[in-house]
Amino acid sequence: MKQFFGATLLVCCLLAGSAIASQPEAARFDNYKVYKVSVKDEAQLAEFKKLGNNLPVTYLQDVGGADREYDIAVDPANQQRLEQLLQYLELAWNVQINDLQDILEQALYNSTSPMDWDSYHSLDVIYDWIDRQCLRNFLFVKCEVIGFSYEGRPIKSLTISKRQGNKAIFIEGNIHAVEWISSATVTYLLNELLNSDDPSILQLTWNYDWIFVPVLNPDGFVYTHDVSRLWRKNRRPTGFSNSSGICYGIDMNRNFGFHWGGAGWNIDVPCDHWYGGAEPNSEPEVQALESFVSALPDGYVGAYIAMHSYGQYLLLPYGHTTTEFPENYDQMLRIAKAFADAAVVPYGTNFTYGASGILSYVVSGAVKDWAYGVKGIPFTCTLELRDRGQYGFFLPAAQIKEVGVEVTLGLRALIAKGTEEGIFG
Repeated sequence: MKQFFGATLLVCCLLAGSAIASQPEAARFDNYKVYKVSVKDEAQLAEFKKLGNNLPVTYLQDVGGADREYDIAVDPANQQRLEQLLQYLELAWNVQINDLQDILEQALYNSTSPMDWDSYHSLDVIYDWIDRQCLRNFLFVKCEVIGFSYEGRPIKSLTISKRQGNKAIFIEGNIHAVEWISSATVTYLLNELLNSDDPSILQLTWNYDWIFVPVLNPDGFVYTHDVSRLWRKNRRPTGFSNSSGICYGIDMNRNFGFHWGGAGWNIDVPCDHWYGGAEPNSEPEVQALESFVSALPDGYVGAYIAMHSYGQYLLLPYGHTTTEFPENYDQMLRIAKAFADAAVVPYGTNFTYGASGILSYVVSGAVKDWAYGVKGIPFTCTLELRDRGQYGFFLPAAQIKEVGVEVTLGLRALIAKGTEEGIFG
């Protein structure tokens, strides 16, 4: 039976009837191995996609094209069989993680301590910290609840504006619940902008407005803390079920109404982790973000940045095609290059940049494409943070500050180049 992100382990949770029900003990992944598999051609790609029909493998990424590497996880009982099958199919592989639970415990969140960037934190800690920042900086910070999740949790935003007439940078995080480094980086950057006395940082808050939605998927984010660390989607029932029970969740970064549903692996399979929904803009979280962005004045937002992990990419529009590009694609490339050139300096972290349909995989309904194609924001991107697969989604908390530093430097350069290119003019 095909298994995505530990679905079989979550049967009891999937059968919960209420919107916010008491959750069972969080799933564990003791001695699960993560394999990096190299797929060299279309024939191998077809066989790789079939692995999940025969073994309870967990695909950790969308499966796009050939000539790429993919990460999959499997429980101890099926590791020998998986290795035999990979050898039979002549798929090159190596073990990336020997014990997934051990890696997860290096990135455990701290649910009680004050907010910091030495560990990951729960939604409550993050939201309490945001509320404190709003009160402390009320003269130039505006805080709003832009909407509510399916399970009724608030989706919070924070806008920094010190001067009239500024253009804005919009930054959104944790649309995918599993990507903890996303909201950790968003809040790191927010903390720098609000609390740093570095003159270059203060200049950023004087010359530009900043709009943050740190956790767009609060239901899924809570679920990764309480039930399964590997959950990706939101938590709305799809209306379908399989042998594991009721199928929950829509991948919200496949649900935006720009070329929705046109391309993407398993985007139309209601029980898979990349399901884009039965129609575009169907999710309350997506609707909340779209309404919030649409209410902003035309031309106000110069850049929209969606924080994700992993792979170290700066992905530009478009995602749904490999042959169509934005009108100002060359300009976007120059701005993306400025980010990559600056972000590599402190720790040697290399970012690859270009259209996502070419660099990553073809997929429809992403927010960056909607922000560019529908709202006309001149620079939009998906920023895939560290790393390139050593830890993947399970980046140790010890790296949070390093990621924050390199992203801050990269964004400073991106904004400077964007200003030179006129997107903030």
